[in-house]
Formats: sequence, structure tokens, C-alpha cells
Amino acid sequence: MRSNRVTQSDIGSSRPYKTVSDFLEEDSFTGFTQEHLFIKRFIKKAWGQDIAALSNMAEAIAGLSTLKLIDCETARHLLDTIVNRAIHKSVRPYSGTLENQSSLGLYGYYLEHLNIILGHFQAAGDNKHLTLNERITVHLRDLSLKQSNVHAPLLPHVRMRWSADQAAIIHSIHLFDQNNGTTHHEALADRWLSTMKQRFTHQSGLFQTEVMNCKAYSKEPRGCAGAYLIYYMSAFAPETAKQQWTLYKHNLMTTKFGVTGVREYLPAYRGRWTPDSGPIISGIGVAASGLALKTAARVGDLETYDRIARCADPLIATCHAIQPIPLLGIVGKIGSDLLASSVRLTAQVEAIRDRSNSKECVLKPRPDFEQLVNEF
Repeated sequence: MRSNRVTQSDIGSSRPYKTVSDFLEEDSFTGFTQEHLFIKRFIKKAWGQDIAALSNMAEAIAGLSTLKLIDCETARHLLDTIVNRAIHKSVRPYSGTLENQSSLGLYGYYLEHLNIILGHFQAAGDNKHLTLNERITVHLRDLSLKQSNVHAPLLPHVRMRWSADQAAIIHSIHLFDQNNGTTHHEALADRWLSTMKQRFTHQSGLFQTEVMNCKAYSKEPRGCAGAYLIYYMSAFAPETAKQQWTLYKHNLMTTKFGVTGVREYLPAYRGRWTPDSGPIISGIGVAASGLALKTAARVGDLETYDRIARCADPLIATCHAIQPIPLLGIVGKIGSDLLASSVRLTAQVEAIRDRSNSKECVLKPRPDFEQLVNEF
């Protein structure tokens, strides 16, 4: 039986890698379509999944470059493509270019992911977007610190503020600080962590999902949101992230009918699926399990990563395989569209990093990007 351990050769042959690389090598871009994102079949504006997919792509490409699995020039080219698509008129929430905005406004969700993309672009050795990167960083910092709950608004006229998105905001600022030797994130991170521990912690010890109490599930921990939160928090508060990860596994990981995954809600809470959660099958959330792969790899928990991957990867392979089949192909997009593929690819790259650090695999430089795609 083939091991589910990710190796350097797996990246070139992996379906998520090919899905992402094919998208980034498309000659023209006029916006995400329903072929790119499953949610576009139902929600025209994509529920923010377009910018989230691009953010995950940037993380994956940056990781591949750090591991020398693609050369620096290729990484910069691909990251430049990601930036251009992130600020494209079909993705940005502004009517004009960002440079022409007198105020960046209350678009915290879009800006958190754009700031992550810009941070990875600068880390690849190009300061072309440094002015915009710094402007967003300062804007998000100040917007967050103005709130008594230390959570920046995510959209104009929308009250919901998710803890996971605030963790992503702080991570994006921390990334800027790492690149530039600044300290914009420090006071914000300290105040946010203190607020979460004092005001927004569930009786399970897990941080709650949403801080404005807009939804019935606001005070509940959720699988997709929790994984997202811990993943980003691990960059600027690694010890708290590890503590939350231990609680997360204890409360939300489960095995049913031989399938290991992550519950979207705690067993005592009866919640329904949402556009964020994706399908929930016997309590196991599709999005929660996919995001938990990323988080497990990020915090160095390869045992948990392997347990989930053994169940998730055959499902992903099936989703890709049924795409040409009428009707079934639409269902297959749930596990094979650009967001799902970008998240899975980022998880694979994180796992390679962990294994290389623990000397479980030996990485060799790969100068040819196309060779990686066509290797298998």
C-alpha cells in the first residue's frame, strides 16, 4: 500500500499542483469563473473565495521557492501573476485601483489576504508593491486597534467579525514586519490574545468563532474557523497555537466508519452547513478537514496530517476523476476547484518542510517548473 507521506516528487505529480499551475499559466485573466470556483455556481461574488484561493497559492509558491523546488525567478513570476489577479477589477471590492483609493475602508477580509500575498511577493525579493503593502499593514493595524474587541470589520455593512480572520490580519502584519524589520504587529497581537483569552474563550478552552454574536454559532468553536485561526496564529503566537491545536484535536477530531476527519461543530451543538463549511457528512466537515491538514503540517503534527490525508486524498482523487462526467463533475468541483486545490497544495508544501526539517526526506533543487508538473 502506498504511503501518504508527501515527498518532493509528489508535488510535481499532485493534482492540486497541476490545477494551480495551470491556472497561473493561463494566458489571460478576466475573473474567476464557475469552472475555477464551485461556489460561483451559486454566488456571483464568490463569497471571498477568490482572494482566499490566491492567498493560499501565494503561500504554496513561496514555500516551494524556500524549499528550492522551484527557482527564484519562476517564483517571482508566479507571485507577480497572483498579485495582478488579486488586484484585478473582478476580485478587488473597489471600483477603481487601490492606488486611487483615498481610504481603504472596511474591507478587512479582502485586505488580509491581499496583504499576505504582497508579503510573500516582497519576501521573494521584489519591493515593487512595498508602498501598497505598508499602507495596508498600517491600515489594518489601526483599524483593529480602534475596536474594543480588537477585531477589524471584514466588510462594510456586515457586523460579523470572525476570530480566524483577525488572526489572518495579524499574520499579514507580522509577515510585513519580518520582511522589513518593523514591529507593527506586536501591540496588536498582545492585545488580541489577551482579549481572546479573557472574553472570547469557549468552555472547552477553544477560542470562539465570531465575536459580535451575530449568529447562533458565534460563541461555538467551529472546525473550519478553528483550523484557519490556529494556522495563522502559529506565525505570531506559536505557543498559544499549539495549546489551541491540542484542544482542537481533543474536541473536534473524529473517526467514523474508518474515516478520520474534523467535525465542523462540537458534538453537543447542532449546526448546519454553510458556504464556509462546505458539506458536512456524519458530522465531519469537508472544509474543516482540508484546513486541518494545513494546520497540522504548520504546527509540525505530521502524525495527524498523515491520518487525515489517508482519508482525504482518495476523496480528492475521486473529485478530480469524475470532473468529465456530466452532473457528477459539478459535485467533484467541491474537492477539486481552485480553493480546495490551493489549500491542499499549501498543506503538501508545509508537510515537505516539516519532513525536511526532521530529515525524513532529502530535497534536491529543481530548476525547471514545468519538469515538476510533468514529472510523474
